[in-house]
Amino acid sequence: MALGALLILGLAAGRMAQVRYLGPFGHVELAPVERTQAPLRPGRATILFAGDTGLGDAAEPTLRARGYEYPFRATVDLVQGADLAIVNAEMPITARGRPFPLYKDYVYRARPEAAAALAWAGFDVLTLANNHATDYGDEGLTDTIAGAATHGMVTVGAGPDESTARRGLVVTIGDVRVGLLAYCERQVLWSVYVDQFARGDRAGVAALSDAALKDDLARLRPRADVLVVALHLGYNYEAPTAATLAWSKRAIELGADLVVDHHPHVAHPIALHEGRPIALSIGNYAFGTPGHAELEHGQLLFAEIEGRRLARVEVMPIAVQNQRVEFQPQPLIGAELDRALSQLIEASRARGAVLERIGDRAVLRLGGHP
Repeated sequence: MALGALLILGLAAGRMAQVRYLGPFGHVELAPVERTQAPLRPGRATILFAGDTGLGDAAEPTLRARGYEYPFRATVDLVQGADLAIVNAEMPITARGRPFPLYKDYVYRARPEAAAALAWAGFDVLTLANNHATDYGDEGLTDTIAGAATHGMVTVGAGPDESTARRGLVVTIGDVRVGLLAYCERQVLWSVYVDQFARGDRAGVAALSDAALKDDLARLRPRADVLVVALHLGYNYEAPTAATLAWSKRAIELGADLVVDHHPHVAHPIALHEGRPIALSIGNYAFGTPGHAELEHGQLLFAEIEGRRLARVEVMPIAVQNQRVEFQPQPLIGAELDRALSQLIEASRARGAVLERIGDRAVLRLGGHP
């Protein structure tokens, strides 16, 4: 066997032994972070979810030339029109730290200006439970959390210790309480290459496990009228995996009203389980990589809450292929919009979710709401 292969196997064995030694994830005592926001419309609340986002990598020259607000200019009205806007921040926002060793294929970082740009665009919450949040170590994670706070945003799904990473968030919008938890799947290679998961007093991201789901959903369920779980799982540019479906359904069974998945970078359909929706992948949003051949559309997901219940989910397809949109996501129009919505509606129906087209969105109505 080649020396390189032996080295990799040795690293893998050592890392896997470390994972076993660190043992199970513990019980969280911390109360969720709380935030209050005035509603844009009395008695209603709109929650927007945007997918994988990172203002760096191949986009850096464009961002320096056009400004860090540039990626959001075509969709800023949609983001700012929501009562609560949530985005998956998949690049640490930092000027410090060292990149992860070379055996990690992709290592990302966004400059500190990215935090101000995300806040300018209207985002309120950054989910950090993903496989890149620790690309620049504990310093990078610390700076990401601090930079978000400086600009009035909150983070969920990562922290200086396990309890903070898993504590969750409750946002009160008028008389509606929205809860949010975020987790990253414990894939074998992620544990081998990175082992980025928070345990005890160790910094990192919230790991997806049945014990964590049970404990955290039980802890937040009494505090929230609508409870959302964000999961980072699956494989790049591939269809939903059996594990994606199983974990998403498990979150519903344990009390989530809505599950929003990301990581594959491509958009997947909506599924329905026990009468509650699962967005199987909302794909990319403003992600500064060159543009994989299979990238075409992402999704902006809108959760509409009425009478303290999730009334409907609306999906808007967006163009995200950077070779075409030059790092600025664009709402679809014309025949391309027609085709994207038709494909989404058909694929979602096969997974038990009956969506209808209303304007530029596919809409799933829930619980007898009109």
